[in-house]
Amino acid sequence: MTTTTAEPGVPLGPGTLKFGATATAIDVSCNVNNAVISAEKDEGDSVTKLCGTVVPGAISFTYTLSGNIDTDIGSSTGFFAMTQAQAGAQIPFDFEPNTDTGTSAAGTCVLVPLDFGGDETTATMASDFEFTIVGAPTYTYGGTAATGGMGPAGTTADEPVAV
Repeated sequence: MTTTTAEPGVPLGPGTLKFGATATAIDVSCNVNNAVISAEKDEGDSVTKLCGTVVPGAISFTYTLSGNIDTDIGSSTGFFAMTQAQAGAQIPFDFEPNTDTGTSAAGTCVLVPLDFGGDETTATMASDFEFTIVGAPTYTYGGTAATGGMGPAGTTADEPVAV
């Protein structure tokens, strides 16, 4: 059995967030104010059988990439323009919240147009965003890609992890 020790908290940044195919990806890292991948659990109702056995409901997860970003409305080839022109399109993304850890997430998300304008005169225009992730993101821990059924690096889903 492999165990790992607890690591201290890691700050957000410096990191990267890119959207689009690798060769033509738009790097929005310097415009991002915050970003997070979240999972929402959907659990069906359990069913109690006549004999008393309880069958748990099915569990599924929906993932989103959300945050806040300064809008680059002055660029026809920027991220704001991409979200407007490709609204509803499924595009690849690559997110590394802290480059020192080597841990990142990649996947495909559904673009939603960013907001146009701002809340306060002379303040930097920014937009909240929330993009649905198609399926689940793929995580790479410290440079090692995780495959299905894997826990933290060096463990399987069946092995306990010391914290």
